[in-house]
Amino acid sequence: MAERQLKELLQAAVEAAELAAPVIRGYFGSRRMGLERKADGSPVTKADREAEAAIRARLAAATQAGPIDILGEEQGFTGTGTRWRWTIDPIDGTRAFVRGIPLFGSMIGLEDTADGRALLGVIHLPMLGVTYAGARGLDATRNGAALLLPAEVTLEDAIVGTGDVAQFEEAGRLEDYRRLVALHGYVRGYTDCFGHGLAIEGALGAMLDPALNPWDLVPTCALVEAAGGSVVIRPSKSPGKFDALFGNRALVARLDRELEFSPPAFR
Repeated sequence: MAERQLKELLQAAVEAAELAAPVIRGYFGSRRMGLERKADGSPVTKADREAEAAIRARLAAATQAGPIDILGEEQGFTGTGTRWRWTIDPIDGTRAFVRGIPLFGSMIGLEDTADGRALLGVIHLPMLGVTYAGARGLDATRNGAALLLPAEVTLEDAIVGTGDVAQFEEAGRLEDYRRLVALHGYVRGYTDCFGHGLAIEGALGAMLDPALNPWDLVPTCALVEAAGGSVVIRPSKSPGKFDALFGNRALVARLDRELEFSPPAFR
């Protein structure tokens, strides 16, 4: 995909996330959000469904690279099997959203299904007014300001983030969580895309987050790599999901070794 097309599609993704924000804010703290439980037990609301519809409509109008498939958390897959695929999580952190915790956001990614590469990513935190945007070969930004992770950060000087303990249990990685806590005294649970954003901007040195769906991972991969960091991904024991370690390159490499996150052949 040409750089010009990628820039235009990145702008379309930013606009799509911004279009969904008023929908999400309108339901935040409301008794009319229509909370339900999906088959897997996870929560879903009217805000999730309406926000995804708004995002899909804007992305469908972005035809710079021709037709692009869409995979969304709430509406599933639509398309014809093209090389390019949008991923959408309209509210990453619905558990926080329904409890009035403002640390949730919309995640939009674009991937090349021919080789599995994440091409661009947008994370928008509507209650905090923060937008991360970036693409392969282009800058990563936070509200328009360029982000560049340092070449190295020591474990002793870093805060390491994790997803929920329930995710480690789902992925069969509780021992990884225990080893990480034993290794480092500053491990904190900044879950969902809020934690991902902290790793992208370098506030967290790294984050260990298992049992992720593609729509949770594609935007983050593109953003971390655009910011100069690295991502290690392994297939999860939870079917169809992935376990990820991402952030500062040097710290990710050290944690990969210390936790034996990847098989030896991949380290």
